[in-house]
Amino acid sequence: MATPSRISRIQAFTEQGVTLAYPARSWSGVREDDGAVVIGLREAEVQVAADGFRCLLWSPVIEGATEWVDRPIKRERLEHCRLAFAYGGADGLVVCGARAEVEPGFVLSLRVEKVGAEYWAFWGTLSACATGEPGVRRNPAYAPPDRQRLAA
Repeated sequence: MATPSRISRIQAFTEQGVTLAYPARSWSGVREDDGAVVIGLREAEVQVAADGFRCLLWSPVIEGATEWVDRPIKRERLEHCRLAFAYGGADGLVVCGARAEVEPGFVLSLRVEKVGAEYWAFWGTLSACATGEPGVRRNPAYAPPDRQRLAA
C-alpha cells in the first residue's frame, strides 16, 4: 500500500486540532478538544536510544541553533514542554526535510521527561519499530508510515 503524500507542518497541526499561536514559527501547541500537547520533532534530530528513540525538545542553550533567537517561540516551546511533562506525555509529529512536511495520520505517543534543565521526548522500542508494534499511534484511515526512516 502506498504511503500518502506528505502535508505541511501547519496542516498537520491543524489536522490534530491545534491552532498554532505563530503559524509560520510554532512547532508545538495544545489540542483544543482535549488539551493534549502536540509537538513537532525534526526528523534529523531524532536519536536512537538503547530502549527506543529520543529527541531533545527544549534546552536553555543549544549550540549552533539559530531557532532559539526567536524568544517568543522559545518561551512557547518551554511552556508546552512543562505541560507535557506535567501530563506525562504528548503527541508527536515527525517533521521531515527542508520543506517541513509530515506524513498525515502519523502521530507518536511521547513520554516527556525533564533531564537537568532540558526536556526530552522518548518513545517506542527498537524491536517495536522493526515489527510494527506499539509506540506509534496513527489514524487507521492512513497507510502505515515508513518506520525505516526513524531507525536510520
